[in-house]
Amino acid sequence: MIDPDDRDVPGATPPYCRRFRYGKTADCHVRGRLCPPAAHPAADIPHAVLAFVLLATVAMGLGHCVSADAAPRLRLSQAEALAVRVNPSLEGVRQAAVGLRHEAVAVGQLPDPQLSLGAQNVPLNNFSLSQQQMSVVQFGVSQAFPAWGALTARRRKAVFAMRAAVENGYERRAEIVFLLRQAWFAALYAHKAMAAIAREEGLARETLAAARARYRAGRASLADVLRAELTVDALHNRADRFQASGAAARARIAEILARPRPPALAAQWPALPVPSPATGGVARQPSLLAARDEWRAARAAVGIAKSAYWPAITVKAAYGKDFFPGSPNWLSVGLSVSLPIFPAERQDQRLDAARARSLEARYRYEDQSLALTRRLRSAESLHAALKRELARTQRSLLPTARAAFSAALGSYAAGRLGMTAALAAQKRVLKYALLRLAERKDLETVAAEIDWLTTQRSGGYGNGQ
Repeated sequence: MIDPDDRDVPGATPPYCRRFRYGKTADCHVRGRLCPPAAHPAADIPHAVLAFVLLATVAMGLGHCVSADAAPRLRLSQAEALAVRVNPSLEGVRQAAVGLRHEAVAVGQLPDPQLSLGAQNVPLNNFSLSQQQMSVVQFGVSQAFPAWGALTARRRKAVFAMRAAVENGYERRAEIVFLLRQAWFAALYAHKAMAAIAREEGLARETLAAARARYRAGRASLADVLRAELTVDALHNRADRFQASGAAARARIAEILARPRPPALAAQWPALPVPSPATGGVARQPSLLAARDEWRAARAAVGIAKSAYWPAITVKAAYGKDFFPGSPNWLSVGLSVSLPIFPAERQDQRLDAARARSLEARYRYEDQSLALTRRLRSAESLHAALKRELARTQRSLLPTARAAFSAALGSYAAGRLGMTAALAAQKRVLKYALLRLAERKDLETVAAEIDWLTTQRSGGYGNGQ
């Protein structure tokens, strides 16, 4: 549904289009003051020159207005699709997962074989290998075999670390979309708040016109006119503040989209899916799945520590060539085994440390599950409250404030009400207009947060690992 406030948005028409429409002396006419002669210098220009200037201005102004209206504006759905493709942080997380995927393949392999080539008992007087029977040239190969279960545990740990990185990528993607929506709603709120202030400025000028009319009639003091003018000028300060906040939000959008300058945004509230009660809760939320896989990786590290109690084996074989006449060649075979016979200060300590880290990962997973559940419940409750507040503001508060201002302005013009009450009624209109926009922004932001918290990973990796 298109908001009715979207029909009159400041900034949709280029500044010089508005100047041409209202003229250079629009301000003095609106304020009801006499126009000084210097305010209309065009009266002294020859008619031919004036006609040429007016035609050129019309051509340039209309051309710019048409191009501004025809310029495509980025919609939220388009921005989301663009963000998940070009955001640098998301691509960095993807590359981290790719690196861990390759690492998971490498850590499960046996160590490379060792080749050796050497000469033994070479005489130094003439370096002849055939002088003595003891001189031998050897070529050998050896292969190390890690302790029992070490390769399997290392592979499991690397696989779970890779899966955690993949889940972190999905979580980062959902977070990028949420941050984009959050900045988008902030920029849209600032844009519509400036439109509301522009409409409020029209009401303030009506109050100012009534004050001047009463002042000319001698039924009001100059203070009423000055207070009404002060109200009009004060609105400009609020508009500047909203313009600055909108520029900050658009800069955040440009950062997420990796663009050098902020794009032009669509002026309508996007149609987000209405949050429904989460059937699956946060059980399949990517960040929680990542924490679960980190816990599993920590448990695999316990298996690595346990494998250190088993000996590591190295098998060696060597072929020896004896160049002394009549001597045979030689074959050497050997087996070396590590002896973990003093585990108290090494293996026991490492196993206890791995178990402690496993418990830490488990408690971190459980704590994150509780925190996500609490946050989801709070967001759902806040969304329901904001929905009721927004409906009440649209249905009752804002229309009543506008009706009260109309009545107060009529009573002031008739002399039955003072300026203070008229200005208070005027300010209430802006208050509830901005309140309605703030409630809409908060409602959409909370809906985006619920969508983020209930992001589900339907595939998963099973629960039996």
